[in-house]
This record gives sequence, C-alpha cells and structure tokens, in this order.
Amino acid sequence: MTLPAPLDPQFALEGPLESRPFPDTLTARVVTPGDHPRLHGYDVESDLARHYEPTEVLFLSLTGELPSPAVKAALRVALTFLAPVSVAHASVHAAALARLCGTTSGSIIGVAAIGLAEQSRALLDEHAELFTWLKSPTAKLPLRYQARSSADRESCRRLTRALGESGFHVRALDEEPTRDAALLCVLVACGLERREQLEAAIVTARLPSAVAEAMSEEVVNFAGYPINLPRYRYEETP
Repeated sequence: MTLPAPLDPQFALEGPLESRPFPDTLTARVVTPGDHPRLHGYDVESDLARHYEPTEVLFLSLTGELPSPAVKAALRVALTFLAPVSVAHASVHAAALARLCGTTSGSIIGVAAIGLAEQSRALLDEHAELFTWLKSPTAKLPLRYQARSSADRESCRRLTRALGESGFHVRALDEEPTRDAALLCVLVACGLERREQLEAAIVTARLPSAVAEAMSEEVVNFAGYPINLPRYRYEETP
C-alpha cells in the first residue's frame, strides 16, 4: 500500500474537518453483518425469516421495533393500496423507456426507484398541511384534502372497511379525505411519522409493480411505442 505524500505546508487546510480525529471503521446502526446477520438486533435467518412477514420486517427496518398485530394488518392494507402505479406516472414511464432502449435490468430498477422516490417526495410536499393537521386534528380537515369525487370517497370507504376487519380505526378517515390523504393518514397512524420513513414505505410498496410494468415492454419496440415524432424526410448531401 502506498501512503499519500504529505501536503506542502503552505497548501495545508485547517478547518473543522482537519482539526479533529476520525474513526477508522464504519458503525453498523441497523444491520449487524456476519455469519448470523441481525436487523436491529433480531436474528434474520433464525428468527425473522421463520416467524415474521415482510411487512413486519419493513416496519422493523424503518422504526427499530416490530409492529403490533393491529399495526401489521393496517400497514399491510395501506401498502397494498399503494402498490399499483401505472405507466402514466413519470416514474414508471421513465423505467419503461429505459427498457425500450435496451439498458440493463439493474439500470431499469434504478430508474424506477429514483422516479418513485421523487414522486413520493412531491406527494409529501403536497400534503405538508395535512401532516400539520394530524398533529392536532381539532379543526376540520383542510378543504384541499377532502374528497371531491365519488371515486375518491368510495376508495376511502373500501380502505376503512379493510382496516376495520383488523380492528384498526383511523379517525381522520371519518372526514372522507382523498385517496392519497387517506393512505398517508394510515401510515402515520401506524407509526411512520418521519418523512424518510414515509418515503421509504411508499417506494417499497410501489417498486415491484413499477419494475414489472417496465419489464413488460419489449426491447427496441420503437414501432409499437406512441412516440410523436415530427414529420421529416431524409436528404443525402453531396
């Protein structure tokens, strides 16, 4: 191993990063690697894989705790409601275009994940006032988050019925919110209150369907893709 040459003293930097010692190793805070990997202290292969479902492992990963039976059931319902994301969304459309262009599967998955993460970020930004209301829901649900279409109201009712089967009641759903607002209310009620937890849960729920939709496209199927190109003609230059 070749050590870096010492800096010329006249070019040496002095600041908060240069004036303190740094540790020599990384700290594992969630996953303990090794022959018996652990997730927040739980043995993955001998305990989690045998006794717990993916929804519980997701909740454990994001919060450090296993969910109660009621929260597990509610989270399963919410994640399933969140799962479908169509090619009409930019995130899936971008992944489908990547497939169309013949890129690798890893790149397609990466495009879908990044697109979904941005979609989730925008969704949470749109519902910033909702999260403020949820901290103290004494007044009526803000008008912008109230369902205005019969489709939204019916979806919210189906969500309420599905949650009711597990005995999990989210009071905010009584206000008949929009579908997006209702699902965010459920995730928060389950204990996913931090922004990064919500974004991770949404992306995790939607990634399989997004990737599956993209992979269903045929590579280089440009003739069968609705590409609106301008009219042109070939001209050979002398």
